[in-house]
Amino acid sequence: MSEILNTWLGRKIDCECGQQHEISIRRIVIERDAMKQVAHYLNENGYREVTLVADARTYEVAGGKLREWLEHAQIKVSLSVIRQNAMGEVAADEEAIVQTLLDTPLSSEVLIAVGSGTLHDIVRFVAHRTKRPFLSVPTAPSVDGFASVGAPLIVRGFKMTIPAGAPEAIFADLALLAQAPQAMIAAGFGDMLGKHTSLADWSLGRVLLDEHYCELSARLTREAVELCTAHVEEIAQRTDLGLLKLMEGLILSGLSMLLVGHSRPASGAEHHLSHYWEMVLLQQRRRALLHGAKVGVATVLMAQRYEALLDITASEAAARLAQSQAPSELTDAERIRQAYGAMAEQVIAENFPANGKGVDAAALKARIVQKWGDVQAIAQAVPASEQLSVWLEAVQGPVTTEQLGVEPELVEASLQDALFVRNRFTILRLLRLL
Repeated sequence: MSEILNTWLGRKIDCECGQQHEISIRRIVIERDAMKQVAHYLNENGYREVTLVADARTYEVAGGKLREWLEHAQIKVSLSVIRQNAMGEVAADEEAIVQTLLDTPLSSEVLIAVGSGTLHDIVRFVAHRTKRPFLSVPTAPSVDGFASVGAPLIVRGFKMTIPAGAPEAIFADLALLAQAPQAMIAAGFGDMLGKHTSLADWSLGRVLLDEHYCELSARLTREAVELCTAHVEEIAQRTDLGLLKLMEGLILSGLSMLLVGHSRPASGAEHHLSHYWEMVLLQQRRRALLHGAKVGVATVLMAQRYEALLDITASEAAARLAQSQAPSELTDAERIRQAYGAMAEQVIAENFPANGKGVDAAALKARIVQKWGDVQAIAQAVPASEQLSVWLEAVQGPVTTEQLGVEPELVEASLQDALFVRNRFTILRLLRLL
């Protein structure tokens, strides 16, 4: 059990942010042999028939054994082993969703995700749409989405996050996590480092656009990443303590998203670059890169851009804003069509929803000038890019786009156009006004 996490389970909170938050997760177990507790949990809650969802690899390392334990406990198990796509990968796309739906009998009461991020995204969406609970059995500490409500899916080639539901319980077996490849552990750590820039981006939205902001959610996110950076050596050495703290951080970050019902606390421009790279690689029929590895590298790039803000005085910012050409919906739509091709109409709909209200560019520029001191304070709170690089190196994660395998042309394109991946104010949207 984790004291850090268990204090939040099953709580309803009337928050100072003006919203009521609820944590629907009933149980979180992070310890050796945690997977053995799944059968007892199911029996305890009266569940007699489940669908276990895995891929070939995660079924081999965990799913098969879990199935044996469940069947020994007289629980009926149906199986969905997600097939690889044409590139030899498992993707959270339409095909995987349909397969899971077809493999799940109408009599199945619960879905169990046995895998890392992609498997959880598939199961989270299917469970939500079929009004079933699901349980989480992570096989690698590679992403922060285990406890969250959003399901990032690839729909017609476009990466979009669809509201879904949190797991009813999470069983993270430290012995199983210790078998994960070092690259996946480094990816989980990289995903956590991205919270530094995602929180800064959220703060920009609050200061410049009066976006709703929850300090409780932001605090949980900060605590989550600090759990990881405070134990970077143990994480690098794959000790039980290191894996526990990494997993606690990943789940706590998920709880911060669960509180507010969206990914804003944990996903900013660094994630937009990651999603952009993923979509381009998919279009080019190239193998995917680990999500957290991309986020870690993109976080270094975004930290460099926050550092650049510290060198701009208030008078220089005002002069730049006075001279810059504010983008219009028409020019942005054309830019999106050139950058996103067949996905363009989906991206345009994301950025200019029919029932949405556009941003007054002149008013925004005036607000930036007025709040430049606050903007620089936000930038100052982001760790130096050199420190982020040291942390990534410590866990043997990629630090540069070259090490990641993203070519300079794609990096440059993403710095120009990844801001359109989500309709959120980030450092990238600020910089194009300066």
